[in-house]
Amino acid sequence: MKNFIRNWDMKKHIATVTMFYSSVALVGNAFFKKNDLKISKHNCPMDVCKNIPKKQKIFNGILLGCFVVDLAGSYCLLKGLKKVVRQ
Repeated sequence: MKNFIRNWDMKKHIATVTMFYSSVALVGNAFFKKNDLKISKHNCPMDVCKNIPKKQKIFNGILLGCFVVDLAGSYCLLKGLKKVVRQ
């Protein structure tokens, strides 16, 4: 376990956490699929964001909040564990 913590750095952790939350967002947003949006080359991102349902906006906001709290907390935890392992 000590060897694992020594080799684990923030780049690996950020990549892992980002992949996890991206997959949760991908699956979660699939349930909010809105079929009345016309798919074309000229969809402005602002127009697409305005047409997102309120429940989907809330879901994405909560997910983003969890992502930020998770990264901040795990950064502090990883920093503390590295100090303990070095001693």
